[in-house]
Amino acid sequence: MRVLLIQYKMLGDVLTSTIIADQLKITYPNCQIDYLITPMAASLVKNHPSVDNLILASNKDFESFTSILKLAKKLKKNNYQLCIDSYGKNNSALLSYIVNATRRIGYKKWFSSLAYTDVVKNEPNRGIYKTGVALGSRMILLKPLEKNIQWHLKPKIHLTVDEIEQGKQWLEQKGLDLTNSVTMISALGSSKEKTLPFKELASLLDFIVQNTETQILFNYIPNQIDQIKELYELCSLKTKEHIFLDAFAPNIRDFLKILHHCTAIIGNEGGAINMGKALDINTFAIFAPWINKSSWNIGEDGKNHVSVHLMDYKPDLYNNQSASTFKKKALSLYSHFEAGMMQKDLKSFLNHHY
Repeated sequence: MRVLLIQYKMLGDVLTSTIIADQLKITYPNCQIDYLITPMAASLVKNHPSVDNLILASNKDFESFTSILKLAKKLKKNNYQLCIDSYGKNNSALLSYIVNATRRIGYKKWFSSLAYTDVVKNEPNRGIYKTGVALGSRMILLKPLEKNIQWHLKPKIHLTVDEIEQGKQWLEQKGLDLTNSVTMISALGSSKEKTLPFKELASLLDFIVQNTETQILFNYIPNQIDQIKELYELCSLKTKEHIFLDAFAPNIRDFLKILHHCTAIIGNEGGAINMGKALDINTFAIFAPWINKSSWNIGEDGKNHVSVHLMDYKPDLYNNQSASTFKKKALSLYSHFEAGMMQKDLKSFLNHHY
């Protein structure tokens, strides 16, 4: 059986949806899985044992009916028996319909009955699935196919032995001592509304160095260097001595090779944190005040994977409303999210791993 799995956008979502491929290989060991994703996300899925083939689609492939039709005609030649649309937008639904797999599964939306043969309501059972709603909402797409879903499955990133060695050599060339701990800092969220103010983050970095003497790396790309320098200047002199400011990975795969050798990744919740989890690296995630923590606290166990949210410390600010209703107030809410209130939880995390 040949399967088309669609999750063409967002790095975190592409990684998360790999568990669908894992379950399919358990249910249908001999199936061939083609995974349609954005080229940027290919590094996350490279060498994945449950993915047989990557189909790389750009934004242009989805920007118009004509481009979707052109892509669908190419894919239709593969004669898919099964298509699972975990992206769940109208353009991916249209693609699913035109590809015309024998069986097509997608989320229940206004267009679903036209595009899919099987429609699933996106309401994961929190009582069954305990590692985060983000994962449960993927696995629930398999309910039409499998009664015994492996709800414990988590996304994994697969590095080769050579890649792990390359990461080690790179760090040593940058002057790090791998007999001591290395900590990756997720300093920048995907937007200002998902980034802890630098003053508070710098205070946390000072606290980390005081308690661990760890070597610090920042996760950033070259065009973000000015922001990283701004954060760097807010740190104490002692902390600056532990920061390797110029050691940054030129691409995602190289970042993963480096992250493999870190004791932990700490900072703003997002793609980098999820990559750390997929590499079995300890994580301490700081959620934006307007993000629903329960949706993305994947695999959180209170020890190896810990997260904090403003609602944990100041629930009265939310007045029993969902965090997502406060997106427009994100920056003002951050003014209440002080480093000091997180230190107890961070200290417990550090004591476990350093």
